[in-house]
Amino acid sequence: MRLFRILAVLLLAVCSSTWAETYPSRPIKIIVPFGAGSSGDILARALARGISEVSGATAVVENKPGAEAVIGVMAAKKSPADGYTILLGNSSSQVLNMHMLPQIPYDPVADFVPLVGIAKFSLVLNAGPSTTFKSARDLIDAARSAPGKYTYGSATTSTRLAMEMLEHLAGIKLLSVPYKSMAEATTALAAGQVDFVMNDAATGAPQYKSGRLRPLATTGSTRMYALPNVSTFREQGVVNYELTGWHATYFPANTPPAVVATMQDILRKATKTKYVSDALALASFEPLDLSGDQLTSMLRADSEKWGKLVRASGAAPK
Repeated sequence: MRLFRILAVLLLAVCSSTWAETYPSRPIKIIVPFGAGSSGDILARALARGISEVSGATAVVENKPGAEAVIGVMAAKKSPADGYTILLGNSSSQVLNMHMLPQIPYDPVADFVPLVGIAKFSLVLNAGPSTTFKSARDLIDAARSAPGKYTYGSATTSTRLAMEMLEHLAGIKLLSVPYKSMAEATTALAAGQVDFVMNDAATGAPQYKSGRLRPLATTGSTRMYALPNVSTFREQGVVNYELTGWHATYFPANTPPAVVATMQDILRKATKTKYVSDALALASFEPLDLSGDQLTSMLRADSEKWGKLVRASGAAPK
């Protein structure tokens, strides 16, 4: 029996080594749990081109938005653990959903293998044609005298938390309107169906030039280089306000270690291609140079930090 186990282990090692040597040999799918036109979608399509360039394998993007990223994450979780399905998750899907949704059918740590980080980012508060506000300060002053009058569109837990933090720290009350994707929420804002949307610069950028959207404030500790004239919430008097997010890649749990290592090497090279560099610049994102256990450590640290923010803001499920 002991000899049989030894032979089985050796056979598995040989098969895994052979698999890694020929991997990847067919198209790779990148699941994005957000809609087309979102920052995650933009990054995924740039990453797919980078993967194809450095590995020779075809990489395709599959958008699966809805249920605040749960639909797409579950699709990735249920995929074969064979190295041909990558999840492009972010701080909403992998951290905030644990704290802001009543329950989620996946474990961000146990159900996925961390690959490499892609980007970190701040968010932007945008106003649409339904208001004439020029700053977050204008919104805060108006909302204090008319609680519950003004609406905002949201589709992810990070954008919803960003708005609920604003309510908590500024002492105002807004009305949340849920959408399937941030692209839909942004379209609704430009059409005047809601008053505000908190999103990333890439999602809002096409509407800035037309004047349909007006950026009022940013959520980071410093101004975005893509929006140098837009001040932060802190600069506008909302003390202690800061919220940043990130995008990172994952395999389903139990993917063979040799395949994980090969894909990590491919992804590191892909993130250095012009495609990804251009996408980061377009979205006003910064590279996130972390991989493997480093990503898990970041996730755990963010979960502890943001869990406290969620509870303090009142955004936790009742």
